[in-house]
Amino acid sequence: MWTLAAVGDVMLERPPADSPACELLRSADAAFANLEVPLSDQGHPADKLIAFRSPPAVAGALRPMGLSVVSFANNHSLDYGIPALLQTLEVVEAAGVKVIGAGANLGAAIHPAVTTHHGVRVAWLGFASTLPPGSPATAERPGLAPLRVRVQFEADASVLEEQPGTSPYVVTTVVPEDLDRAVQAIRAARRDADTVIVSIHWGIPPGWTAPFQGRLADYQQPLGHALIDAGADVILGHHPHTLHGVEIYAGRPILYSLGNFIFHALGAGRRFTLGRPAPRYLFEAIRVPELDESAVFLLDFDGPRCRRISIRQTMADAAGEGGLADAPKASSILERMRTMCAVLGAALHISTDTGTIEIA
Repeated sequence: MWTLAAVGDVMLERPPADSPACELLRSADAAFANLEVPLSDQGHPADKLIAFRSPPAVAGALRPMGLSVVSFANNHSLDYGIPALLQTLEVVEAAGVKVIGAGANLGAAIHPAVTTHHGVRVAWLGFASTLPPGSPATAERPGLAPLRVRVQFEADASVLEEQPGTSPYVVTTVVPEDLDRAVQAIRAARRDADTVIVSIHWGIPPGWTAPFQGRLADYQQPLGHALIDAGADVILGHHPHTLHGVEIYAGRPILYSLGNFIFHALGAGRRFTLGRPAPRYLFEAIRVPELDESAVFLLDFDGPRCRRISIRQTMADAAGEGGLADAPKASSILERMRTMCAVLGAALHISTDTGTIEIA
């Protein structure tokens, strides 16, 4: 038996305070997070609404937190350009943490990291569907392992006549050549590993989509299923900054969104400095209370297969630090998680402050 502790987005501006939540990461055989900020003193801010950057010395805090693998395939990885991306890869690896999903070229970005736990060889791959212009890696350009998504807008004329101003339905599909590349990367990793874990930056944060579309974008379930069919054993999703449900597909778990674990930039009273004129959106719709709710997901493996997921709820404090939620709050969050899992066909069992999903 071995255990993976997985958390969602980590946006560090400084070394985080220690907490019982971090102790859960350190107690596991492996621990994963999405690194949502370049750790660099190089580069210039990209032409986008929000550009993050933190000092490279912050990389030294990742291993003491308990993290062993991070994905750097996300929409903030090139906030300060290619020099900052490459420096981040260097300082994080030098700090003893493996990085997936980004690299000096496309081959490096899709290349798996490999770890071994109790004799089980684990391959880790990272991809992003959240891709600002110029961020996908190519054979000649550093960047991210891409799973690009095509977007179409579908509107019904009769609805628009009756309800003027109604949002269109957003239809999303993965670019076939990117999906083929990811499938081939998983199959190659499968030949050399007992377990394949895939991280994806995907989905939609609250406020960015019409409620009638549900929590998941159209492309997410078909993509998750295709990657499991290719040989992935676990899908770890992040980007929406809130918790989403868990699906068990073909006996393998898809964790659609792990939420925010530590996000210093969302601390109380903080306001983002926008790097370009903002679109005419109601930004208050984005800052929902669920941004402060997250979890540590403990995945118990019997050899190469995940057999149980235990969920320990966390709450962000005023500084944006994630700590374990007290029992009443944990129970409330878990009840909402149970509903989201049920929509996806998974049974979440709740006992006080812990949720459990058993996998046959």
